[in-house]
Amino acid sequence: MKLIPYILIMLLGFSGCTIISNLDEISTLSSYSREKDNQHRMVKTIDDHYDALAKVIAQGHISEYKDKSSFIHSFGQPILKKMMSDGSERWLYRHAIYRFSKDQVNVYFDQHDRMIKWEKSACPKLF
Repeated sequence: MKLIPYILIMLLGFSGCTIISNLDEISTLSSYSREKDNQHRMVKTIDDHYDALAKVIAQGHISEYKDKSSFIHSFGQPILKKMMSDGSERWLYRHAIYRFSKDQVNVYFDQHDRMIKWEKSACPKLF
């Protein structure tokens, strides 16, 4: 009977050594988990912004967003910004994960940050 407390103490001691020896791995896994949570939040934010833009287009209110700052304020940063040869800029909005994105919206701005035009089209399928 006196042996049981000693066995328990030994088991607790060994389990503590296991945790300490694997602390780096546990820390790495914890970092991956936090990173994954941040990625999920970012994807949700991008998707929510695109859905809001698609809704505004469907309601016919897109002309109310006349410049870059109003787009960023309402729909966040685009997936892609591209400078065109004539000095204008094209912004691409779509869902964050390409394979889930059915449509995309391209918005064009002039050199004075005013919206010139926009177009909604189906995403080209790569595979």
